Amino acid sequence: MKRILIVGQNFSTLTDYLSEKGYDYIVLKDINRTKFPDKKLKRRVVCDFSSRESILKVVHGITEPIDAVIATYENYILPASWIASDLGLPGISPASAEACTDKFLMRSLFAEAPEPVSPDFAIVKNEETLRTFAASHEFPLMLKPANLAKSLLVTKNHNLDELLANYRRTMDQIVSVYQKYSPSRSPSLLVEEFLDGSTHSVDAFTGQDGEPHVLKQVIDYETGFDIGFDDNFTYSRLLPSKLSKDDQAALRHVAAVGIKALGITSAPSHVEIIMTKKGPRIIEIGARNGGYRERMHGIANGIDITGNALNLTLGKPVELRATRNDSCATLELLPKTPGTFTGITNEDALKDLPSLNYYSVKAMPGQYVGKAADGYKMCAIIILHNADKAQFDRDLQWVNDNVYAATVAD
Repeated sequence: MKRILIVGQNFSTLTDYLSEKGYDYIVLKDINRTKFPDKKLKRRVVCDFSSRESILKVVHGITEPIDAVIATYENYILPASWIASDLGLPGISPASAEACTDKFLMRSLFAEAPEPVSPDFAIVKNEETLRTFAASHEFPLMLKPANLAKSLLVTKNHNLDELLANYRRTMDQIVSVYQKYSPSRSPSLLVEEFLDGSTHSVDAFTGQDGEPHVLKQVIDYETGFDIGFDDNFTYSRLLPSKLSKDDQAALRHVAAVGIKALGITSAPSHVEIIMTKKGPRIIEIGARNGGYRERMHGIANGIDITGNALNLTLGKPVELRATRNDSCATLELLPKTPGTFTGITNEDALKDLPSLNYYSVKAMPGQYVGKAADGYKMCAIIILHNADKAQFDRDLQWVNDNVYAATVAD
């Protein structure tokens, strides 16, 4: 029986999958995310993730043989690469893993690619950096952390005054947000060109030979800005894509170029891309399956995303052939107005929708909720799926028109 080491943080659908497929597993659990670290559990080993040395010391103390290493959360991509490298197992190299979790390194490698793949950028050291960059670039400009996920602290700035104001506010929040969501990383900010165009994502699987196998299925995004929010979170992920076949091919091409520029091997990737007037430009590449992809590509396309990611860690080939092309959407609800969360509107009717596949409320009534730009995460997740496109379209439109995270001002 093959034994998989899950690094940092686990989710139940992964362990259920491993058990169903006949794998054994051990979770190398981050002590900072463990409620009862002293409690002994059969398949859990608690670890201090503050350094490479502390991680490998715990791994070397595991007596059972490890056949593969996998990480499903951004914060643990680099630790997983250290472990795989130390154990001589297939995995992304530490250098590539670091580039995939630090946008400054990522943008620097993209700049060396054989064709344009990403926006111009600068690392922010102080306000003078922002003034200098703004003097040679057109607004709007994006201000974002170099190594956080979920659009946390990301702002779109339309003039210099707004850019400087958001910088000051971000600097007031950045330490606490990093401590909460990325305690092992040092806070870092980038300023970069705003890419005007539609947002999309594609997943890929790259083996030990470094050749990316990019899914044909492109996912279309809607951001908070697209639906009238002053916030740059991802509101919806939609299959199948509405782009032309030529544009989808261009997205897959630039995704492969970006993956090769980062030197990714033996790892899945999700590539977020803007389709601009000058062609596709990469926002970022993560060395893991994209959010909700296991469920979306499974129910809409019949593709085993988790199984393919495991195959890479075991040095096996992947199988990306789709057996269907259904409609599917994942929606993340954040409040339009920060305040005290009171619930999800029209919840009972939502639960009766023919296309509802999954629904989960993450916020508690009475909890303060706010923008992703201020470090807050979603209040609820909705996944819709239907082989009947007309029914799916009706249900999606109804959700867009009637379902949102309700708040009252404090």
